[in-house]
Amino acid sequence: MHRRIRSNAQSPLAANRHRRLRSGVDNASGRGGGTNPEDDRMCWICLTGDEDQQSARRDWVHPCRCRGTNKWVHESCLSRWIDEKQILAPEGPVTCTQCRTEYIIVMPPLCRFDALLELLDKGYERLCPSILMGMLAATVYFSAVTYGAITLLQMAGYENGMRLLQEDPTLLMILLPAVPTVLLLGRMIRWDDTLIRWLRRRRQHRQAVPAEQLDAAGQPLPGAPLDDGYFDELEQEQDGLDGQQLGNAFASEHLGSVSMSFCIALSLPTVSVILGRSLFGGIYEESRLLGILLGGVTFAAAKGLASVYLRQTQYQCRRHRLVVDYTPENITKFTRHHANRGPNPVQRP
Repeated sequence: MHRRIRSNAQSPLAANRHRRLRSGVDNASGRGGGTNPEDDRMCWICLTGDEDQQSARRDWVHPCRCRGTNKWVHESCLSRWIDEKQILAPEGPVTCTQCRTEYIIVMPPLCRFDALLELLDKGYERLCPSILMGMLAATVYFSAVTYGAITLLQMAGYENGMRLLQEDPTLLMILLPAVPTVLLLGRMIRWDDTLIRWLRRRRQHRQAVPAEQLDAAGQPLPGAPLDDGYFDELEQEQDGLDGQQLGNAFASEHLGSVSMSFCIALSLPTVSVILGRSLFGGIYEESRLLGILLGGVTFAAAKGLASVYLRQTQYQCRRHRLVVDYTPENITKFTRHHANRGPNPVQRP
């Protein structure tokens, strides 16, 4: 009779079943004599298992729907991990990073006094932001009222201004805060942009991309020279970014421009009074309001024209800039005065 000799090598089917048992896919126990997945545990936080520790730990928990060896975690490791997660969101749910299961966290019961204190603490924490916003709003409002009152005294004179304030204080408490608001909104009227676009459209010799540098769709090919249309679009993109600076007022790259706009808008009444009194003294003596109005128009026109001239100068410098080769001659020639006044201008041939 032929006797079958049992080989010591494990068959592929048995090896596959052993791997399934170790990964926790097959939870059937007591059949086939495989390895129990409960005996092969590894904490997914500290990455240690039973075989890595001298004394067996008894604080193993599986708090989520994960399967396999990684479903286990030490309760002390999980507690520290939960504390780190709840630093930013104490009241938010804590979930598993893999299966997104919300952990069932059971807190010990509190007595009535402790529960009342905790309720008061949470209510106070939720109420304080509203109180702070109210205080800030009140500060801004009374600052606007004060600024409006000072502007009224400048425009109407001290005696007339005090008489207006005493006659109808309720109406003035509503109208005075609107003064800085109107001044700040007036900064949104960018008439200098319209003037710049008109001047550039009236330019006789506008540079365009040569026809041989355009593709079939009329777009410039790679390496084509930059035309006036490109620089006009670049200017419009920069203007669009300037219009978004109010929303990003606290960004470091926009803080200077936004603060300058605020200062110019809020200083307009004072500058108007000074210019109206000094430049239009005769009109100011006869009609105070007309003299101040002429002073404000003069200030706005002078500032706008200066802004147009500066932007046109920057526009021309950007159009005619040139990047030179990095050679010792160019380093000596163009970076000689860089520390004090920047590199020497480069003229296009």
